[in-house]
Amino acid sequence: MIISHKYKFIFIHCRKVAGSSIKNTLWPYLGDDDIVIGSLDEILKNGHTLNSRAKKTLYHPRALNVTRKAFLERWRYGNTNRYRNLVNTAVKAKYKKTLFRNPVHSPAEAVKRYFPYEWENYYKFCFVRNPFDQALSEYFYQTRGLERDVSFSHFLKAMAGEVDDPKIVPHGFRSNWPLYTCDDELAIDYAGKYESIEEEFKIVCQHLGVPCQDRLMKEKKAKGDKGEISSWYSEDDIQRVRSIYADEIRFFGY
Repeated sequence: MIISHKYKFIFIHCRKVAGSSIKNTLWPYLGDDDIVIGSLDEILKNGHTLNSRAKKTLYHPRALNVTRKAFLERWRYGNTNRYRNLVNTAVKAKYKKTLFRNPVHSPAEAVKRYFPYEWENYYKFCFVRNPFDQALSEYFYQTRGLERDVSFSHFLKAMAGEVDDPKIVPHGFRSNWPLYTCDDELAIDYAGKYESIEEEFKIVCQHLGVPCQDRLMKEKKAKGDKGEISSWYSEDDIQRVRSIYADEIRFFGY
């Protein structure tokens, strides 16, 4: 999530919809007091430094224990992946009790409650994705690095609650619907489509007055060759996706 006081917008980071790419693309233009939750490890990896708000957040009581580990890691070994991941975790720790257990993907109701002025006065946007494509992307991401084989059907069964396998399901909401709705109604100003994200991201940047790059930076590419998406789906799996992402399919006409 991003809350930019400089440009007066809230970016809702939906799962598997290029949120990390958007954060990394916007970071060089954000203000020193702007809030970014999540993706700070990639931002540091790309050679950027933390802004004042992120540095201040590292010293929050809920973040301080992780921050100590991060600083010790940097003192011993330098700018390692572990150091960057700890910094990212420390910032998220600050917001866990107030926003959500996974504050990167906080529900709209929580953001509205914790940032009432910004919610009422700032431009709010997100991007959504075809659930059949999103579910496959989620599968590759959630099962990366496992020492066991997990079929796509088994993953969807776990997502749908048919089998108990918490290690392969997202830590938070299965669907992105609660992230940008309140009382089951759309609560943001703009929901762009992943399928045309480059063009629609430019439209949002132009509306906000943010300098816009020609292309989004690419982050968090999951390994695996999807091939033809339909080839992954049995009839039962299609129905599972229709159930898991029912609200998004209904509202956006996927």
